[in-house]
Amino acid sequence: MSPAEFMRSAPAVLSGNSPWAQRYANEIRRTITEHAMYAPRSLQVHLGPSELGAPCDRQIVGKLIGAERTNHVADPWPSIVGTAVHAWLSNCLTADNLRRGVTRWLPEHRVTPMDGHSGTADAYDALEQSVDDWKILGDSSLSHIRSLNGPPRRYIVQLLLYGLGYRRLGLPVKRVVLIALPRTAGTLDGMYVWERQHSPADDDLLQEVFADTERRKILATAVLAGQLTLNDIPIVPDDRECYFCPLYRPQAATDSGPGCPGTITQKGTL
Repeated sequence: MSPAEFMRSAPAVLSGNSPWAQRYANEIRRTITEHAMYAPRSLQVHLGPSELGAPCDRQIVGKLIGAERTNHVADPWPSIVGTAVHAWLSNCLTADNLRRGVTRWLPEHRVTPMDGHSGTADAYDALEQSVDDWKILGDSSLSHIRSLNGPPRRYIVQLLLYGLGYRRLGLPVKRVVLIALPRTAGTLDGMYVWERQHSPADDDLLQEVFADTERRKILATAVLAGQLTLNDIPIVPDDRECYFCPLYRPQAATDSGPGCPGTITQKGTL
């Protein structure tokens, strides 16, 4: 790795109006980052609906075997903001039920679309019979969802799995809804809603996901038995997936150390 590449992968020096303020800014960042690393969501080894549709075999097999987290590139702040907004929205829906005297919203409910792979769905709307999922996104991710291609497969699979989980509870599901909220804007004007009506094609897609999951479990068993290494598991190119993958470590491309170099490094753009 060149010096320029190394500096691009290093944390930025935080600013302040004095040397003391700069040092204190870094101390505050350390405190926030460490707390995020030890949050239950970061430590969980359970594979839930939000991950089952991930395209990369290596990422999921690494999760299944409990591989060490080596990603020190991704900043936790977007996740922290997302967690805080999700909690606020859950309270918002509960309060709306009380204000209107009806039970329309079922927020933050645990569902099990696949045995052994439960997850917490953001909301069920009894009036619309819809399964809703909040995504708190930056400009780039919002643009991708607004495009003709719509949400990535991983998001769609997550929604469909939540929908199946509610159907297994006996609740009707007419559609799944992704509600994309702007993370950095000053208003809600940039909110974008994507919906998909339930059809038999959804269950066909989920059968593919279940088959993929069983195949990945077989690969994970082979890695744990020493028959394969994690590096033997294929990488599926997706730059957006790489940056947030717990295994991502661009230096692995040159130093043969732990972690996965991903596909971003291979293209020469950290």
